[in-house]
Amino acid sequence: MVSVHEEDLQVWQGSRELLVSLHDRLIGNHGTEWLELLERYGTFKERMAAVTADVDAAGICGTCGGLCCMNGKYRFNVLDALCGVALDCVPTVNFRQTPLCPYGADTGCSLTPSLRPADCILFICEAIDQKLSPPARLELTRLEQLVRDCLREASLVTGELLGTPVLLWGSKKLVSKLRE
Repeated sequence: MVSVHEEDLQVWQGSRELLVSLHDRLIGNHGTEWLELLERYGTFKERMAAVTADVDAAGICGTCGGLCCMNGKYRFNVLDALCGVALDCVPTVNFRQTPLCPYGADTGCSLTPSLRPADCILFICEAIDQKLSPPARLELTRLEQLVRDCLREASLVTGELLGTPVLLWGSKKLVSKLRE
């Protein structure tokens, strides 16, 4: 009998192959326009991380132990993964470290801000929020909208909901592929 962890890893690996194929097709159909969209998406996530870094988010997260990082296997969406494919940086996962996020490490998130799951970048806990100035909150709101706009635009280009978690998307795609 296959464990849940092994099943998740199989879906992750199968999804990676599907993602590479999807990315190659998008490059063929949309070229630099697609790559520019991925770059914008990553840049907006980096800017959001920089705003929270200014209030010592890393220190706050270190103090709480990353409670928001629990049960994170469904946080990595298809567009996040396509960014990783484009940069040949799809994360290594450890589905056995539940309830901790399988994309993390003992020292925190193993991903650079541009490659972190959008859910993780968009989430601002109360402790961080309390330290943000009004202009910083406005900037985060503006950047959040830009991240969501990229997700929407990429979904329109592909005809798929790219905000879907990779494990769910991959499971569905792999089952459909088996039925063919």
